[in-house]
Amino acid sequence: MRELFSMFLPEYSITPKTLKNISSIEYGKAIIENTTILPSWELQLKKEALVKIIYGSLQLLGINGDQQKIKASIDNVSRSNHRETTNIIVAAQLAEEISKNNEIEEVDLKYIHKTLTEGILPKVKQGAYRGTKIQGKTSPEKILAQMVQLFDWYNSLDAKETHPIITSAIIKAYLEVIKPFEELNNVSSNLLTYISLKTLGYGFKDFISLENYYKNTKNEYENQIDSLDLEEPDFTRWIEYFSDGLSSEVSTTAQNVKLLAKDIKIAKATGRTRLSLRQEKIVEHIQDYGLLQNKDFPILFPDVSEDTVLRDLKVLIDMDIVQKVGSTKSSRYELR
Repeated sequence: MRELFSMFLPEYSITPKTLKNISSIEYGKAIIENTTILPSWELQLKKEALVKIIYGSLQLLGINGDQQKIKASIDNVSRSNHRETTNIIVAAQLAEEISKNNEIEEVDLKYIHKTLTEGILPKVKQGAYRGTKIQGKTSPEKILAQMVQLFDWYNSLDAKETHPIITSAIIKAYLEVIKPFEELNNVSSNLLTYISLKTLGYGFKDFISLENYYKNTKNEYENQIDSLDLEEPDFTRWIEYFSDGLSSEVSTTAQNVKLLAKDIKIAKATGRTRLSLRQEKIVEHIQDYGLLQNKDFPILFPDVSEDTVLRDLKVLIDMDIVQKVGSTKSSRYELR
């Protein structure tokens, strides 16, 4: 079957703007990957990025999510009222597993779409290419051929010799040009773009998200996609746009990592003693929810006694990382 499909070879030029963006991304990537921060801070940055991805994805679906509730869903502290939230969390976990492979296959995108639409679309439409026409997009009868072309190219020598930022940008744009599914094309293509970046060594430790960039530049995003010719798209301007957003996100994240590494509280902690896993989890919880109360102990540590948690809190207080507010059972713990 594949022999019947011609090879997809994307057209683009590498402009000075793209080169500048890639240089900035490489610099930020080096900082993110080589700057040592506490594991609890790493988990926090990962979670913040995941929350932004989920929150932005919900907005694409017309759902106004709550970031605190999204965090609680990720931590299994509470269940979301929206099936979409649960599906996106599971799809993000699936994306993490797929990114461990050296290649991305057409079936991987279908699995992601199936996960995103579980319980939302009829089973026959979960992971299935669309059968209805969309003006200005690939006709249904050509979708399979174009998808096979795209993934054959992605796993080809040509793509492997292309810079990963450019390859990932092309994957994102071409999926938007095709719009292979009836619903959730944007969310599916975004997740596959993260998989592409990570598979090619540009995962940035899972600290980044692009949904906010797409939202804040919605008109430009749509104009860039609409300007791509279906038959012979030139990706030059889209690559500039994509790398611009990625450069900004990576630079901001790199600065945050540098600030965390210099944080005086962290310096005290790493200089005096290494935090235990429980202590790191306490810090992470307070970072996420602003405070920790005694009533939260059984949820956070179901198999640990209250006295043990209090001892861990005393260590964090003595290290000037956490402060206790109040003096009764209703007291709470906050970061200094």
